[in-house]
Amino acid sequence: MILQLTLVRGDSVKWVRAGKHQVVFLVKGPIYLVCISSTEEPYESLRGQLELIYGQMLVILTRSVNRCFEKNPKFDMTPLLGGTDAVFSSLIHSFSWNPATFLHAYTCLPLSYATRQAAGAVLQDIADSGVLFATLMCRHKVISLVGAQKASLHPDDMLLLANFVMSSESFRMSESFSPICLPRYNPSAFLYAYIHYFDADTYLMLLTTNSDAFYHLKDCRIRIETVLLKSHVLSEVQRSLLDGGMHVEDLPPIPQPGVSHLGQHMLPSDSPERFKEANHSIGGPAGLWHFIYRSIYLDQYVSSEFSSSISTRQQQKRLYRAYQKLFASMHDKGIGPHKTQFRRDENYGWQD
Repeated sequence: MILQLTLVRGDSVKWVRAGKHQVVFLVKGPIYLVCISSTEEPYESLRGQLELIYGQMLVILTRSVNRCFEKNPKFDMTPLLGGTDAVFSSLIHSFSWNPATFLHAYTCLPLSYATRQAAGAVLQDIADSGVLFATLMCRHKVISLVGAQKASLHPDDMLLLANFVMSSESFRMSESFSPICLPRYNPSAFLYAYIHYFDADTYLMLLTTNSDAFYHLKDCRIRIETVLLKSHVLSEVQRSLLDGGMHVEDLPPIPQPGVSHLGQHMLPSDSPERFKEANHSIGGPAGLWHFIYRSIYLDQYVSSEFSSSISTRQQQKRLYRAYQKLFASMHDKGIGPHKTQFRRDENYGWQD
């Protein structure tokens, strides 16, 4: 067995490689987090996952838990995390399917401009009334997000908050008002979150610094719900869920070089049959099977649905791992960052 150690400043262990296994360490004050992996994920990805697990812990406890260890090194925080197994299990599972966990960006539910504007307008009115953040979500995708003046919600905080809400069954039963911490916003203090599910998939999160704001936020929710129903936002959200996201098969075909269209009978360029004709059995244009695009200016990403060429769970996970490695390589501090990178392996060709 080959054992490799990597040290950081102060001679603390950064990571260990033993055969096919990597052991990654993350030290946060008195709290040590350890990951043992045989997935061949980059070190940066595994460390980022530990950061998110630590962040999820802060969502529940805030960083003030460190003071408990300083006062009593034998302090056991297990009782404080009681009942949160599903929260952490859900987060760990997302490391295998949710690009937001390594892109540090969020994605939006596909909706028409008018529908999103209607949702955004009423949330903006609520934010102007003293709400710090107002977010309308469908599962892990954003419908609309509004922050008070000069307040911004980091994508990692949004990921952790959405995971906390979706994996806690109690939030689905009735409207809730709960203390939560946003690690990227302020890791040492609680905010207060009003959470309400409109249906099985769509929920509202209103965040405030006021611990006595439950009834005010309840009134805000009623106003929001009235507008969403009148403007058919909720029905459009369900329709978007049924339609799914982007499909590479629906992208316009790429004209073939050297082929003259003069005198030939061509289907209209917007005809579905034309798409099928051009992309038959090869995914999208030029054989495209899948894509992810991340905007560094908006902290958002968009990705296509899996094509028929990537239909099994094993293929989808392999694709996800390849994106992780490509992203880590693109942003490697030692040899990067790179603006463009092309890779090819036995399964796929990649470009970033």
